[in-house]
Amino acid sequence: MSGRPSITESMFRTLMERVLSGAIPPGTRIEANEIAAVDGVSPTPVRNALNRLAGAGFILSHSNEGFFAPLHSEQELRDLYDSCSALLSLAITRAANARTPSTIDSQNVPSDTGVELKTELAFRDIMALCGNKRLSGALADASLHLRPIRRLEGEWISNRDSELRRILRAFAALDLSELDRLVNAYHRRRIRLVAKIVARMQDHRERHASDSRSAIEERE
Repeated sequence: MSGRPSITESMFRTLMERVLSGAIPPGTRIEANEIAAVDGVSPTPVRNALNRLAGAGFILSHSNEGFFAPLHSEQELRDLYDSCSALLSLAITRAANARTPSTIDSQNVPSDTGVELKTELAFRDIMALCGNKRLSGALADASLHLRPIRRLEGEWISNRDSELRRILRAFAALDLSELDRLVNAYHRRRIRLVAKIVARMQDHRERHASDSRSAIEERE
């Protein structure tokens, strides 16, 4: 056996990355036949991959309507940010007697890694202080759903890198009270932006739909 992934597995990974990166904008309808034509594969493995993504919660499936990239309402997005903040605060509270971690992966990433992934890794490491895999899994799940959202935050928050550096300094020093303050401030700042972020996601969805219609018209 060659060990190469099946076409379904390959499309699953490809489509998940497109959804998480925002290449497929939130709220966009995902057409299996269109993807198959662009990627040069049969529609069947694309549909199988989309069903897997829907089962895993990365996209939505509506009867008789097809598949869609999730478009969070303002309340859903507030809940996501609030969940991350609450989980991280719980981890910090439980870390009163923690020792400095032997490695902090969020500080050992390639220099060209985007601030969004650096932030995700930093929060993962902070969450590990609680020593509870289920709680860490809950944060990882919320972080995946926030990944395409974090790419939009820079439109209104210009100092994300310095913001993250302050969080990492407090984490490395295990200054837990300062770490808790910074993590909570991080999420409160974004909760205040929820209405603007959701409006921008809707703009991206409409632009993507318009581009798709134009591409179809050109092919015809």
